[in-house]
Amino acid sequence: MNKKIYALIFWRTPIGEVLNKIYDLKIHFKYAFKLNNNQKKEQLKAYLQKQFHVIEKGMALPEPRPGFGKQKINDIIRNAKLYISNFGQDEMIFSLLATLSEYLLFNEQKKENLDTSFYKNIENFINKNKYNKKIGGTKIVNKQDIQETIKIDYKSFVHSRNSVRDFSDKNIPEQLIIESVEIAKYAPSVCNRQGWKVHLYQDKEKIKKLLNLQNGNRGFTDSINKLIIITGNTPDFTKYEANQIFIDGGIFAMSLIMSLHSKGIGSIALNTDIPYVIERNMKKEADIPVQERLIMYLGIGMLKDKYKVAVSKRKSINEILSIHG
Repeated sequence: MNKKIYALIFWRTPIGEVLNKIYDLKIHFKYAFKLNNNQKKEQLKAYLQKQFHVIEKGMALPEPRPGFGKQKINDIIRNAKLYISNFGQDEMIFSLLATLSEYLLFNEQKKENLDTSFYKNIENFINKNKYNKKIGGTKIVNKQDIQETIKIDYKSFVHSRNSVRDFSDKNIPEQLIIESVEIAKYAPSVCNRQGWKVHLYQDKEKIKKLLNLQNGNRGFTDSINKLIIITGNTPDFTKYEANQIFIDGGIFAMSLIMSLHSKGIGSIALNTDIPYVIERNMKKEADIPVQERLIMYLGIGMLKDKYKVAVSKRKSINEILSIHG
């Protein structure tokens, strides 16, 4: 038995699993965002996204309390000034400004006295940073519009998706993948941080090397037209969120799978539950930064006119659903 096989056996022992968890936490502690004097752009951006989304959510409540979140807003403005000073304005800052602008309007409508240092601080911050887009705060949704969009046979659409291992030899137009990611990005995430990344590989030799590292695609490797690797971005998460990166990443992955399906693109989800020594090799080969965590591979291809899939019988509803009083 060679050294590689011995190594793989070791990493599948309880000790190996403990070491994998230590690796998980090491990456999390090193790259997860937290406020400090040497704040990097990515971490500070995630912090601000988290904080001002709380204001957005507050204004979307049935009966928001006038003047809510004063301490949080002062903190947001202080750190937003730091962000703008170091990194300039971007879409996140525009969204923040729109949110604070709506916050002022909300309190004005609630007859709050805006002639105070707190509200003047918000007003001055907005006036010093011009923007022209309504890309933050809240919006009105009409139930009738929702009812129009859901007039599809969603059950049939979902049931028509299968894990495909036998793709056609047609090349997937890159634009279809771009459009699928554009749809999938509307998946929900913790505090709207959208902590996911998508890496697309099109070179056949590169795809084979990456699939060989995954080792769960035997028998259909050559059928895969393009490879997607979905990752979670650790700097978008903070303390107590070491597992959230995989939750949000999984939600996004399912959204992307269904988006690809809507474009007529088949997919096969390939797990990346692997020893960290292999994950490091994967990321190096795939040119993925160390702070990103692997969520899954997606092998994709255009569908044949006819193809076989596994039946994959589902559990009964009684095995899944528990109804509590």
